[in-house]
Amino acid sequence: MKYLFNICLLAGLCFTACKKDLTTDAPTAGINLNNARSTIGDTLVFKLGDTCKFSLDGYADNIVFWAGTVGNKYEFRNRAMALGVPTLSFTSTAQFGTQTNTLQVLATNKLPARDSVTVVNAAWTNITARTPLATSATVVNTGNVNLSDLVNGVNDSLFIAFKYTGITGSTQRTWTITNYTVNNVLADYSYNLGSLVNDNAYWTRYGNVWNPATARWVPTTTALTIIGGTATAPNNTSWIVSKALYVGRVSPDISTATVKNITASATTAYAYKYGAVGKYKATFVSYNVNPNENKSTIKEFNIKVIQ
Repeated sequence: MKYLFNICLLAGLCFTACKKDLTTDAPTAGINLNNARSTIGDTLVFKLGDTCKFSLDGYADNIVFWAGTVGNKYEFRNRAMALGVPTLSFTSTAQFGTQTNTLQVLATNKLPARDSVTVVNAAWTNITARTPLATSATVVNTGNVNLSDLVNGVNDSLFIAFKYTGITGSTQRTWTITNYTVNNVLADYSYNLGSLVNDNAYWTRYGNVWNPATARWVPTTTALTIIGGTATAPNNTSWIVSKALYVGRVSPDISTATVKNITASATTAYAYKYGAVGKYKATFVSYNVNPNENKSTIKEFNIKVIQ
């Protein structure tokens, strides 16, 4: 037993001595941009239509390029929240009958529950005056309706409701809402928070008339519709409420291209052509990685594209 113990101890010591975490060297890739038409301070100037020709030397397992264009900015790679201007837009038609003020457009950032009592008694803001509505079968577009006064910060949610009222005694109106979108509009791009095609399963309906089924709102991927009753139909108050719209939500930016991956041989050049006049920060990230370690380097270029 003593010999067996000594053998096991020796094996354990050998294993410990031999075990070593994998290491990697920092990338040595050098990246330069030499074909600018001129230089202003630290900015390289090109004309629209020029191709930026980057030269590469040294070595890196992986090299990724961020052009600095909309959606491809390195500094926004981890951004998930940024409050711009929340905007609502939709188109509408109103058919049949002559009843007036049968549709209200409401919004709130406070809806603690989704039961009918909470919804009806919530602190809704009537934004109908901001949203031009149809008076006939002719389609009317609201344009982009600014809702920024209804939210307080990047983490707020927003709910949109359409409230229908039909009165017995005359033909009730039929409403169709199309092209509904809610966007978070930032300086450089717009992030969609809500749309008919994506939200079809998330609308919540309430009403005091549920028979026939057409007396309530019907959501599809292309429209929200409520069909009014005849003159003998009972009074009808029906709501349809959106999902929670998180007004500060955005998508993280992604890289423009992978210049090299670990399976590819070293590259000596990369070319990119900007499609619009503007100022851009082009970024190359070179990195060597293994299961235990990640080492990277960053090279940035300030680029201005002129006519």
